[in-house]
Amino acid sequence: MLTNETIALMEELTQAVGISGDERNISKIMKTHMEPYADEIIYDNLGSIFAVKKSGKPNALRVMICGHMDEVGFMITSIKKNGLAEFICIGGMDAQSLHAQRVRLKAASGREYIGTIVCDKDEIAACDTKHMRIDFGAENAEMAADWGVKVGDSAVLDGGFAMLGDGHRILSKAWDNRYGCIMAIELLQALKETKLDVDLYIGATVQEEAGIRGGTTATGLIHPDMGIVLDCSSANDITRDEQAVGQLGKGILIRYYDKGMMPNRLLLDTLVQTCKNQQLPYQYYYNMAQTDAAWIHKLFSGCPTLSACICARNVHTGNSMIDIRDYDCAKSALLAIITSLDENKINAYKAENR
Repeated sequence: MLTNETIALMEELTQAVGISGDERNISKIMKTHMEPYADEIIYDNLGSIFAVKKSGKPNALRVMICGHMDEVGFMITSIKKNGLAEFICIGGMDAQSLHAQRVRLKAASGREYIGTIVCDKDEIAACDTKHMRIDFGAENAEMAADWGVKVGDSAVLDGGFAMLGDGHRILSKAWDNRYGCIMAIELLQALKETKLDVDLYIGATVQEEAGIRGGTTATGLIHPDMGIVLDCSSANDITRDEQAVGQLGKGILIRYYDKGMMPNRLLLDTLVQTCKNQQLPYQYYYNMAQTDAAWIHKLFSGCPTLSACICARNVHTGNSMIDIRDYDCAKSALLAIITSLDENKINAYKAENR
């Protein structure tokens, strides 16, 4: 079960606003929580943040572990005379889920405004975001300007943090991918007294939802020998199909295929064997999406990379849901893998496909 500290961290990070290109709020929270356990905090030039935990060994191999800070959302493209804001979507969202949803609009000043997505009734059936507007209470363009709202400001779907039923499931916005941010912080905290055989670079990237941009630049910063990517993927268990790919409460995902990366089979087998040894639930998974692993694994001369994901229902909405048993499972498996790493194992992962 989760501790009160973990639940508070989950609420703090999922409820912060940070779309692609505007992740500073998330970065500040992560720095606050990671800095006490890090030898150093480093950034790439797009804003990705990593805590460094040194092994103390000269020329130690580098392991990069990352989630991504950004969530899907909206960017304001114009303010109409009547005070309504036109927008574009940043990241993939289904237009059918947007009409009449509450949003949180974040002005450049940092001030937030609650609003809702509106659409003319004759345009509702078309479900086209070009006909939708954000109404945040301004009566005209001048009032919006006085409030500090302007073109380029961001907004996200509003979705409060709620523990459901018996406490095994949590509903919130932004599990994709504040899961990865939370996990990165908690892994670092759990390893505070552990002497590793590798130099650990653990944190989160920026602009994944806009095209895996921070994953590229962060890899260039760190030059890892191995990567582990923490992300939140779509559950597909609504129909109660026992064979559905991605089921809440069934454990960490053994992600054997996605659009961006063919897995390192030895790393994937290591995750499976770790789950078996630790008696942790796991489930095989594939989809046609991609994560930061798509770039981490293929930059420079290549980097063996593991996707360590859990699934959520309603990803990319204001009401996504995870199962805390999946989170606990992933954390246990990751700690076992990280603490077992040494130069011989990482070199074996590198040589896997030769």
